Amino acid sequence: MKKHALAALATLVFSAAASAQVYGVVSAGVSKHDVDCAGTTSCDDSGTAYKIMGGYKFTPNLAAEVGYLDFGKSKATVGPAALDIKVSGFGAGVALHGDFSPTWTGVARLGLAQVKTKLSASLQGVSASDSDDNTNLYGGLGVGYRVSKSVTVDAAWDFTRGKYEKNGLDESANVNAFSLGMTFSF
Repeated sequence: MKKHALAALATLVFSAAASAQVYGVVSAGVSKHDVDCAGTTSCDDSGTAYKIMGGYKFTPNLAAEVGYLDFGKSKATVGPAALDIKVSGFGAGVALHGDFSPTWTGVARLGLAQVKTKLSASLQGVSASDSDDNTNLYGGLGVGYRVSKSVTVDAAWDFTRGKYEKNGLDESANVNAFSLGMTFSF
């Protein structure tokens, strides 16, 4: 009986190793910060976003991922004063992959990220900046079109929360990235 159990375990381990796959994701697009623009002279809450991620599929549907996500920056002015808010983060989490058809794929991501929110202000040639780091949940949803066995063209939505809790300020905002990119399987 022990031999059968060991044989079954060995088969399971080797089949999981055979289905294991390393992949990389690169994408770029637009970001949207849910900041309050009330009282500003001008406000641009969108910017340029990008991400670079790597993953390891333990099974065809379950993977662990690490990566860098840049959620761009928003800009506001009040009279002669200007303020920029930039949000980025390093994260690690899990991804659930699935195929809708032989050519269409989907992914859902969830993890934790060390999110950096940087504030930069300038007034008449004088500028200052400060940043705050917080650990936040991040998530994402994506759909891809398989152009070859190892390359997929992707559209994705990623999101987290930027926070700045220093110097008497306690501000936070949802940040989103909508991007197009590619996934390369190795």
